[in-house]
Amino acid sequence: MDINTIFDGWGTELLSILIGLILVGTGCHYYKNGKIKQKQMAGNNATQKQEARSTKGKKVSQDQDAGDNANQSQIG
Repeated sequence: MDINTIFDGWGTELLSILIGLILVGTGCHYYKNGKIKQKQMAGNNATQKQEARSTKGKKVSQDQDAGDNANQSQIG
């Protein structure tokens, strides 16, 4: 069997399916183990609350900026 005939049809299709599965698996991995980034800004006398749900295995970054007499809480 000649090596060129392998890639005429079935070989190319199987190779493209294999590469597609690898790319989908990599995308799912990054989606599940991604980042959560939250940022809030407010003025004086503000009340802020940040809550990050389902943070299992993810990097959580929360940032709050507020003026005078502000109440802030973060749950992550």
